[in-house]
Formats: sequence, structure tokens, C-alpha cells
Amino acid sequence: MVIPSGEPRLRLDKPSASGVDRLEMCISALDDLPGELQEKVVVNDLEIRRKGPTYAIETVNQLRAFNPRDTFTLILGSDAAAKFDQWYRSEALRKIVEILVVTRPGEAALKSGFEEVSIKALDISATQIREAFENKKSVAEIISPTVLTYIKEHKLYGSK
Repeated sequence: MVIPSGEPRLRLDKPSASGVDRLEMCISALDDLPGELQEKVVVNDLEIRRKGPTYAIETVNQLRAFNPRDTFTLILGSDAAAKFDQWYRSEALRKIVEILVVTRPGEAALKSGFEEVSIKALDISATQIREAFENKKSVAEIISPTVLTYIKEHKLYGSK
């Protein structure tokens, strides 16, 4: 389940894409995945519909209310995991979910105290993508073609 954040509290710079735009980009990214993988992933707009800052613990509690027998694993990039202790009610969240940290290729393990896994993926972050747009650099080789089209059509991140 992919849940784009509504209003991220810890982001220093406000994103130049709204929650609805982030939701649409997640949906668009799925369109570029192989069909068998598309069937295994769902995009949930739970946080986008919520007003005000969004907190992972509230999202997990909402999901647990509808799925009381399920266990949840929160998958984080290493950048988010490094700030986990700053998250709202992080200790309570740690008690109700497993946390898996995904590191990028060539990235050193964090020693975060969470289970960590390295994946074969592009060595790129959302921050780097926003900065590339801001600096007028090409991103065509690092993001989904469908997402790139969406970004350009909606003139996000300073794209033209």
C-alpha cells in the first residue's frame, strides 16, 4: 500500500506539489509497472483526505481499525528513518508497526535499530528530483515517463 502524505510536518521546504498531485503521481507511477506488480500495489488517499498535518501513527491507527487482524510494516527510506525520532509519537508508532528501512545502492547502513534492506533501485531521492527540476537538469532517465508527463502538464517543481 502506497500512502502519499497529505501535509508532511517535518519537510523543511513546503513541497511544490499538493497532496492531490502527489497522489496522482503515485497512481501514474503504477501505470508504468508491469501488470503483475500493479496487481499487488494499491494507492491509498487516506492522508490526502485528512485536513492539517498528517501523522503516521494516526494513519496506522485508521488502517488497524479496518484491519484489526493485520500486522503492518512501515517501509521508510533511510532519509526518513534518520529523522524517525522526530516523528509525532514515534515511540508509540514503533510499538504498533514493524519498521523496515530501505537503503539505496551504495548507501551505507544506518545502524538505525530497525531492520534494513538494500534494494537494486535507482540511487535517487524525491529531494534530488525536485532539485533537478529547480536547476533545469534532465530527469527523464530517473523517473517514470507517466509521472514526468504529469509533472510537466501540471507545471510542478518549476517544470516547463
